[in-house]
Amino acid sequence: MNATTLYPLTFKPLHKERVWGSESWVLSGLDQDASLIDNGFLAGNTVNEVLEIYLSDLLGSELYHTSGDEFPLLAKELQVNGFLSVQVHPDDKTAAEMHNAFGKTEMWYVKDAGPEAKLYLGFNRSMTPALFYEHCQKNTLPEVMNCITPKKGECYYIPAGLVHACGGGITLAEVQQVSDITYRIYDWGREHNPATAREMHVDLAIDCIDYSKHIPTPTTTGVLVDSPYFTVTLKEWDNPLEIDGSRQDRFTLYMVLEGTMSVAYNEQIYTPSEGGCLLIPASLDYWKIVPGPQTKILEITR
Repeated sequence: MNATTLYPLTFKPLHKERVWGSESWVLSGLDQDASLIDNGFLAGNTVNEVLEIYLSDLLGSELYHTSGDEFPLLAKELQVNGFLSVQVHPDDKTAAEMHNAFGKTEMWYVKDAGPEAKLYLGFNRSMTPALFYEHCQKNTLPEVMNCITPKKGECYYIPAGLVHACGGGITLAEVQQVSDITYRIYDWGREHNPATAREMHVDLAIDCIDYSKHIPTPTTTGVLVDSPYFTVTLKEWDNPLEIDGSRQDRFTLYMVLEGTMSVAYNEQIYTPSEGGCLLIPASLDYWKIVPGPQTKILEITR
């Protein structure tokens, strides 16, 4: 292989401790926390440094011209033992106006859920800004949200503007736009304790929330999410599979949920770490998936 030719890329996960548990950023395009490549001659460079050099060969022609200088996605694994704050994320328009950044639409795939695990997704009734503010003041916001007992293997789409939270012992794979803008609106009482208080953003959130009644609908097979920002498909491979990417002109990201996988390309084998991911640059035409037994993978494209 030519020493300047792109190849399947693996990354060093970035671990972050949180008040509610921990998260592992398996691939991040955020400049301040851009993922480091850990294989091949590009090892030690960030994904954004590689993007600066290889441009559309990494992302694909159309996506490169709309994504700026950051890799356009952030993929994480969340281990939520306590409770994530009730929060909301702005859309692209609000994020650009307020923060000169992208908005944050995301999805959660339930890798594991304990008996006390809960998801809070959207309002269980039609709301107004005045009603929302009243419930914030009374600390009763969870009462007007959908509370779900999640099951392993369920996926939930969380567009910008949807209030959400989770906790109680749950492991999630998260795919999102490349943004870290979060408006906290309720923190389960932690906001009233000086030892645990974090900044709250009710005044910012009130103008970007979707106040309509929301009916959470999980997906469990095939295409889990097809949005303007990412398409995520659940793959369960038992046998090696050759992939023809010659007509795609887009990157493909594989995020390992269960089991193991390798990719064979140009007489080399590339293997992501357990729970990690592997990025196929847009310029690669053919590769071969070599799964281990009972392997589950999220295939992520734009």
